[in-house]
Amino acid sequence: MGEKIGELEKRFEPKYKRVSLNDESKKYSPMYLGSYDKQRHVLIDDSYGLLNTEGLSKEKLDSAILNGEISIYNFHGKQYLDRFDIGRIYHKDSPKEGLTIERYFSKDYENPLDSVKYSERHLKIQDFKTGKAKFEMENAEIPEWMNDIEASIIADKYFFKPIKGEWKEKLKEKIGSEYEFSLKHLNKRVGDFFADEGWKLGYFKTEEDRENFRNELYFLQANGIGAFNSPTQFNAGLFNSYGIEGSFGMNYIRNPENGEIKRVLNGEYIHPQLHACFIRGPRDDLESLAQQSIDEIGIFSSGSGNGHNGSSIRSNGENLSGGGKASGVVSFEVIYDKIAGSIKSGGKTRRAARFLGIDYRHPESMDVIRAKVNEDKKALTLMQNGFGPGMDGEAYATVAFQNTNISVRLDDDFFKALKNGEDIQTYNVNDGEPNKKFSADRMLKEIAYGSWRIGDPAVQYDSKIQEMHTTKNSGKQTSTNPCGEYAFLNDTSCSLFSQRLTHFFKEDGSFDVEGYKNSYRIFSIAQNIANQAASYPVSEIAMISPEFATIGAGYADLGSLLIRKGIPYDSDEGRALAGALTALMTGAVYETSIEIAKANGTFTHYEFNKKSMLEVMSKHKKSLDDILWEKVGDDKLKEAAYKSWENVLENGEKYGFSNAQATVLAPTGTISFLMGCSTTGIEPALSLSIHKNLAGGGSVVIANKDVEIALRNLKYSESEIADISKFVGKYNTMRNAPHVKPEHVQIFDTSFGNDKAEGSIEIDGHIGMMAAVQPFVSGAISKTNNLPNNKTVKDIYDCYIKGYELGLKGVTVFRNDSKPISAVEFEGKSYKKLDRGEKEELPTRRKAFEWEVQIGGTPFHIITSEYDDGRPGQIAFLSYKAGSTLGAILTTTGISTSKALKRGLNLEDAIEGWEGQQFEPNGLVIGHPYIKTASSPLDFAYKVLKLEYLGDKEMVEPSLRDKLNLNDLRGASNGAFRTYRRMNINDWNVEDVLKDPELGGFIEGGEFDLPNGNGKRSVSGRTCPGCGNIMFQSGPNCFECKSCGDKVGGCGA
Repeated sequence: MGEKIGELEKRFEPKYKRVSLNDESKKYSPMYLGSYDKQRHVLIDDSYGLLNTEGLSKEKLDSAILNGEISIYNFHGKQYLDRFDIGRIYHKDSPKEGLTIERYFSKDYENPLDSVKYSERHLKIQDFKTGKAKFEMENAEIPEWMNDIEASIIADKYFFKPIKGEWKEKLKEKIGSEYEFSLKHLNKRVGDFFADEGWKLGYFKTEEDRENFRNELYFLQANGIGAFNSPTQFNAGLFNSYGIEGSFGMNYIRNPENGEIKRVLNGEYIHPQLHACFIRGPRDDLESLAQQSIDEIGIFSSGSGNGHNGSSIRSNGENLSGGGKASGVVSFEVIYDKIAGSIKSGGKTRRAARFLGIDYRHPESMDVIRAKVNEDKKALTLMQNGFGPGMDGEAYATVAFQNTNISVRLDDDFFKALKNGEDIQTYNVNDGEPNKKFSADRMLKEIAYGSWRIGDPAVQYDSKIQEMHTTKNSGKQTSTNPCGEYAFLNDTSCSLFSQRLTHFFKEDGSFDVEGYKNSYRIFSIAQNIANQAASYPVSEIAMISPEFATIGAGYADLGSLLIRKGIPYDSDEGRALAGALTALMTGAVYETSIEIAKANGTFTHYEFNKKSMLEVMSKHKKSLDDILWEKVGDDKLKEAAYKSWENVLENGEKYGFSNAQATVLAPTGTISFLMGCSTTGIEPALSLSIHKNLAGGGSVVIANKDVEIALRNLKYSESEIADISKFVGKYNTMRNAPHVKPEHVQIFDTSFGNDKAEGSIEIDGHIGMMAAVQPFVSGAISKTNNLPNNKTVKDIYDCYIKGYELGLKGVTVFRNDSKPISAVEFEGKSYKKLDRGEKEELPTRRKAFEWEVQIGGTPFHIITSEYDDGRPGQIAFLSYKAGSTLGAILTTTGISTSKALKRGLNLEDAIEGWEGQQFEPNGLVIGHPYIKTASSPLDFAYKVLKLEYLGDKEMVEPSLRDKLNLNDLRGASNGAFRTYRRMNINDWNVEDVLKDPELGGFIEGGEFDLPNGNGKRSVSGRTCPGCGNIMFQSGPNCFECKSCGDKVGGCGA
C-alpha cells in the first residue's frame, strides 16, 4: 500500500505559522469581525430568542458573556454577538469511535485497481491550425472502457507531470517514471490520501476498516463509477504518495482538535486544497474590500471558483462616515473581475470563474443588471471596428465582467409586487433609509433582456433558498459559487463528487439500489475526511468551513440514462425517475452523515440549528409523495427511498448530522471524462452526433454511443441501427430518420437539436426537470437552460416566473448564439463595419429576381441579385441593343449602384436620384400589377424596388392601393421586409427590443412581424487557445473544447 503512515513525517518536517484571527484570547470567538456584518451579527437580546427556538439553555450564553469568553460588538450604540460564536458555545464534543467498513464492491479483487482491463495508448491532442501536438503521451496505461478522447483529456489535465528535476526523481523512485502515465497512478494517490488521512483523523475503527475503505475507493475510481472534483484530482496525494511538498502557496489548515489556524510554510501539497466551490465576500469597510482581491487570488490559483453577494457594499453615492460618497458595488466588481481574468484556475488552461449576486432591494441593483450588457456592447463595437474577436481577443480583453456570472436575488415580496403591478423600494446599505424605487415588472424585464442578450444576469429565488436552509440561526444564505450549485453561508466551501448513474442500471432494466447507496457512502466518508484534511486558501474559510462541513454529492449522465432507457427527457416518466434517484441519493448521503455523527460527533453548529435542520429533512421526506411513482415503475426504488428518509428523520433526531449540507447537482465538466459519461450533470444530451478521430488521421461524424445502446434496447435490428446511426451522424436528429417509430422520436431530443433547432427540448422541459429534483437537493442545481436563438425576451421573462412558481432556487438561461464573441459569425452574419473601400460580396450562389415589363411599348428587364437576408446587392438592366447610348447609361447606372449597395449604402439612398427622371421610353407600364406609369426606365426601377423590397405603398397607382396585397411582393417572400424593418431596431437597446414584437414578444406583431430565426447553432468563431479546435459554447460565459478539455470564460471549477 505504499509508504507506511507517518514515514513521510519522519523524513520531512512540515513547517507552520500560527495565524491569529482575534487579538484577544476568547474561547468561543477565535476570529474578530472588524466591521458590522448583517448576516453574522445579532443583537444580544435577539440571541436569546434564537436559543428559545432550539430549546437551548440561556445559562451557557450568560456564562460566556460574564466570563469574557465571547466577543461583544458595539455598533451604533447597540451590542451584538457573532452567530458563529454562539453556535460554538452549544457544540457537544464527542469521542471518536470511527467507522466500520466492509468490502462490498472490491471483495473479489486482491488489488481493485486491476478490476478492469488496461491497454497501452498513444494519446495526443493536436493543435487544430498547425497540427502540432499540444499534448502527447506515448505509453499511457488506460482502462479499456475509456475512449481516447476521454483518456487524452484526463491525462493532460490530471496526470501529474512535474517540471522540477527533484520532483521528477521522486516520481521515478516511486512509479519508475518521471510523470504519471497510468490511471492507476491517479486513482491510487487519491485513494491512498483519503484512506491514510482518514486514519489519522479517526474515521476508521481499525486498520482493517481503513484498508477496506482504501480498496473500495480504488474499485469505484478504477471502474469510473464516481469521481471527485478537479482540485482533488490536481492536488490530493502528491505529498503522501510521492513526498512532493509543492511550492509555497496560500494554504491554511485548521487543527480539528483545538481549532487553531496555521499557515503551511513548506508547500501546497502537504495539506492540499481539495474544494471546488467557495463563497467569500467582503464587508462594507475598505480593508475588507481590499482583502477580497487577495482572497480571490488564493481561491482561483488553487483551481476553484468563488461567489459572493455584493449587497453588503454601500451603493454609489451613499455617505461615507469620514465624509464623501461611496463609489459603489460596480466599481469594486470591475476590479475583482479584472483580477480573475489575469489568473488561470489552478495554473491550468481555464480562466478563473467568479459569481456576483445582488439583492433586488439594493440601490445599485439596476446598475448591476445593466452592467454586463453594456460591457458586451462595448466589445461588439470594438470588434466592429477591427479589434480582435473572441474571449481572449483585444476587444473582450478591454471590457469588464467576462469572468463573472451575475444573478439577481428575488423573493416572495418581489413576485407579489410583480403580480400587483407595484414598485419595489430599495434601501441604503449603511443607514437603511429608503433610496430609489423601481417597477418590479420593469426590473424583471431588464433581467430577462440581459439574459436574452448575453446570458446574464440570471435569477435566484431567495425565499425558497432560505426556506430550505438547514442552519438558519447561523445567518442567511446570500450567495452561491459561480456555477450556482453550492448555496450556503459566507466564508464556507464545498468539495464535490459525482456518480455515473448509468452504472447502476442493470441490463434487465432493474436498478441496483444497494450498490447506489454503498457507493454514495464511501464517497461521502471521503468528503468528510477532505473537510478536515484539506487546506484552504483563506484563513477565515479554514476556520469556518470545517465547522459546517458541507459536502456536495451529485451525479452525472442523467441524459444518457434516460435515452438508454427509452424515456424522453421532457416527459412525466423522465421527471419521475430523476426525482426518485435524487431522493435516494440525498437520503443515502444524509444516512452516512448520521452514521459519522454517531461515531465521531456532529458538525460544530448542529445543536444551534437542530430544529431548522430537522424541519428541512421533514420537507425533503414529504416531497416523496409528489413523485409520480407509477411513472417510475420500480417498487424497490420507491421502497428504498421511503426507507432511507425514515432513517434520516428517526436517526437524525437521535444522533444529529456531521454535515450541514449533503448534495448538489454540479455541472461535472472535466470529471465526466473520468467516468466515461456522454452527458454531464442533470443536462440532457447536447448533440446526437460526435466527431471520432480515425487511427490513420482525420475524423468522421457518427452517432454517439447512447444512440445505438438505446436503439438496441428498443429492439431495432442491427441493420436498422446502422442506417439510423448513419442518418444521425449526417443530420444530428431523429426527425425523418429511417425505420424510427414516431413514438420513439422524442426520446432522442437534445438541448439544441440540429442546426435548425429541430428536435430541441423546449424551455418548459428543462425547467420541469429542475423542479422534479430540486425538492431533494440540499444545495441547488447547476444547469444552463439552453434556448434556440429565435426565443424572445418574454419567453425568458415567463421562464423566470415559472421557475419561482415551481419552487426552484435559481434559473439560468442562455439563448443560442446570443453573445457576440466573434464579429465574423454572430447570429449568422458579419457585424464588422465595412472600412472605406471594403465590400460585402454577394454569395457565390444567390437568389435573384427579375421583372419584365413594357414601358411605352418598349420591353424592359430589371434583375436584382440578393443577399441571404433578402436585400438586393446587385441591379442589372436589360434593354435596347448592346452599344446603344441609353443601354450604356443603364448598364453604367446599374454597376455604380451595385457597388454602392455592396459598400453598405442603403437601398433607399442608392436609388434616390432615379425618382422622376424623365427620358424615353416612358408612359404606360404593362406587366406590373400595381405600377402603371413611369417617366423613364429609372423612374420605374425606383418605384418597383421601393415597392417590392421596402413595401412603400406610395409607389402604387392610387386607384389600386386598396387592392394591394403585401404578400404578393418580393420582400414578403424573401425576407427583405423583415431585414429592412430590423435595421431600424437596435437589438442592443432595451427600449427597442421590449417594444419589438419579434424580439421582445410583449406586444403582438403586425402583418409582417414574422419571426425568421432558424435556430442555427454557431460556434461563434471561438477557437480553443490550447489546441485550436472549434469550441462549444455551453453557457453565457463558458466555452468548452471537446478535443482537449480546455475551458474559457466563467465555466466554474
